Amino acid sequence: MSTGPTLDKIIAFLKVNLLFACCWPLSRNSTKFEIICDRIFRFLSGLNGVFIMIELIYSINNHLDNIFLLMESICALSIFYEIPLQIFLFTKQHDRLQDVIYEMEDCYKRANAEERNVFQQYINKYILLYGIALGFSMASVIGSLLVPFIQSRVFPLEVDYPFHVNYQPMAAVIYFHQALGVYQVSCQVSANVFLALLLWFTAARFEILSNKFRTITNLSEWKICIQEHQEVLRFAKKMSNSIAHVVLSSLGVSTTALVFCGVIFLSQLASSLKVQIVILCSTSLMKVFLCAWPADHLMRTSSNIAEAAYNSLWYNQSIDSQKVLLYTLLRCQRNIVVSVPGLLDALSLQHYASYLSTVFSYLTTFRIIFSEDKETSFKGIH
Repeated sequence: MSTGPTLDKIIAFLKVNLLFACCWPLSRNSTKFEIICDRIFRFLSGLNGVFIMIELIYSINNHLDNIFLLMESICALSIFYEIPLQIFLFTKQHDRLQDVIYEMEDCYKRANAEERNVFQQYINKYILLYGIALGFSMASVIGSLLVPFIQSRVFPLEVDYPFHVNYQPMAAVIYFHQALGVYQVSCQVSANVFLALLLWFTAARFEILSNKFRTITNLSEWKICIQEHQEVLRFAKKMSNSIAHVVLSSLGVSTTALVFCGVIFLSQLASSLKVQIVILCSTSLMKVFLCAWPADHLMRTSSNIAEAAYNSLWYNQSIDSQKVLLYTLLRCQRNIVVSVPGLLDALSLQHYASYLSTVFSYLTTFRIIFSEDKETSFKGIH
């Protein structure tokens, strides 16, 4: 029996770790009371994010004359906007994700030793990267919560309020409110690990099926593989539809945060603030990569079924079986992709590279605009 990280242990860990991300659906046998509690918890979690957004908007309105403080507040607003947005999207896809999670857990329970070995190979190969990502995310939270003590500030976020907050217990309430919001942001970043888990699991199922296709020796095994291929395709399609809009929202939030954080970083700021900006930029880049990599791998493994089927003993089968093989080969020409029609063609490493290029283009444009504004102001003074 394996004592290392297995799929069921990873699932149990993520259920607890991503509690405030509200991304993990309830089980199918949940009671009515559990469903009501889950909905209330999701609502309150989203409401906390909305309150922080309102506070940031109020701060933006108070600092319209300070361009860099304004951009810093807009950057924070784009980051905290992800809290209610992601919770809404995960809630909207709750039933579909519930079916996907149920099938994933059921598939792993029914897997034989050879299939579990493939799943374990994926876990051993990629767990270090995602463990580092989760650790980095938690370290960012701890660092943000310690900022008030290092910089002699009262709260983690520099936010204006239309009332006095420098007295107890109001200060403690505001600190807890902001600390919870910072932790929720971290959870939304970590939620991409959950999305990556679904993508890697689907890719592993395609790899298992490819191995089966290569070892086919008779017609009955051939029929079983064809049937399993249809089942995996249905699972992959449902999985892709359930996470596509979440991935798209993550891309949008990351792009906005990177552009504004980048402009702020290039300005004359204190070193401590630049360190925070670097952490935010690194987190935004990391969370997109965590999903782009497995999505790109899934595209390749889903199309590898065609090569595996062609390398089987198809020429020893009947004409009817060979016709079924032809259909399988044709179906495998269409890769499984995570996409949103009109907005996201296909999440992949190529799209990730294009995403980086777009971000740096926006950053360069904003930098030129602000440089021209500074030169104009300087000439106006003289």
